Amino acid sequence: MASAPLVIAPNAFKGTLSATAAAAAMVRGLERVHPDRPRFVCPLPDGGDGTLEVLAARLNATPQQTVVTTADGMPRAIPFALWEARRGPVALIESAAVTGLPVAGAEASMRTTRGLGEWITQLLDRGVRRFCVGLGGSATWDAGTGMLAALGARFDGNGDPRPAHLAAVRRVCVSALDPRLKDCRWTILVDVNNPLLGADGAALYARQKGVDAAALPAWDAAIAHVAGQLEQSVRRGLVSSPGAGAAGGLGFAFAFLGARLLPGAPFLARLAGLDRAIAASAAVFTGEGACDRQTAAGKGPRVVADLAARHGRPAIVICGRIDPSFAVVQSRFSQSVALMPAANAADAVADAVEWVLRQGHF
Repeated sequence: MASAPLVIAPNAFKGTLSATAAAAAMVRGLERVHPDRPRFVCPLPDGGDGTLEVLAARLNATPQQTVVTTADGMPRAIPFALWEARRGPVALIESAAVTGLPVAGAEASMRTTRGLGEWITQLLDRGVRRFCVGLGGSATWDAGTGMLAALGARFDGNGDPRPAHLAAVRRVCVSALDPRLKDCRWTILVDVNNPLLGADGAALYARQKGVDAAALPAWDAAIAHVAGQLEQSVRRGLVSSPGAGAAGGLGFAFAFLGARLLPGAPFLARLAGLDRAIAASAAVFTGEGACDRQTAAGKGPRVVADLAARHGRPAIVICGRIDPSFAVVQSRFSQSVALMPAANAADAVADAVEWVLRQGHF
């Protein structure tokens, strides 16, 4: 299959390259060896950073901008897009634009998801009732209480709760939630399938948000305390829903609003026709910044590897670094290649793809 297409489908290399930029770097590496080789390029974020960019391009949506409160409590201009679908406009939102890093000077215990609720309220005012929201890459861990407060919920009367205050909340009131929310339809793309609580819940990602390991049990207990009260108000169990722990528990908050949580990478793969492309290919290249135990929890490279296995195609993963915990899923890939030093991340990714192709297997 020497003339068969190669598929390029990376996730973001967090902090250095978006999924789109990583795909472009991989194409550069391909062109150094096979400049005329057919290729199918499909950047594959998973709900986190870069999801808006890919969604807007796929749907030919109109770029927009608004000003809302970010995780550190400061107002900032944030991009989004509107897709004019047959049944009315759909807002395409990437939560990381509001709740993600960096958050200079803001302690983890004081970060808020309030801006996401402000954003939704602005869109409701514009008549939007359909939303596609990517969840991932957050610096917050408040189970979406800040977002719910901006939409009308009250936590002991507090309209802007922060994680540091949640353990002391005695009463949650949701009767004043914006009534327009009942008319909304949500497509929520989560980057992981973890539940809200416990060691394998949102706490699994808290260390990378700057939460000290010794504080994790108390934080998790505070989230459980408030989540239990929210569940009682709707008489539904939500904390164990796959994806409830995404984006510091924003998945739980959207499930509370009645949303269905969908794994982001498979959704975007279907939208792009990735399965058909892999079936017709010689091999597929994917990648992300860190290949570790999180890769097995619904991240883009795992989705690519599963599709490749379905069609008997080799999957090569390019990683910024390979953690020992990646061993649980590493066998799904025919090759795992860690980046070597280069002038920048894009050059390193291009070099890695070139090195693989010069071995002559594809």
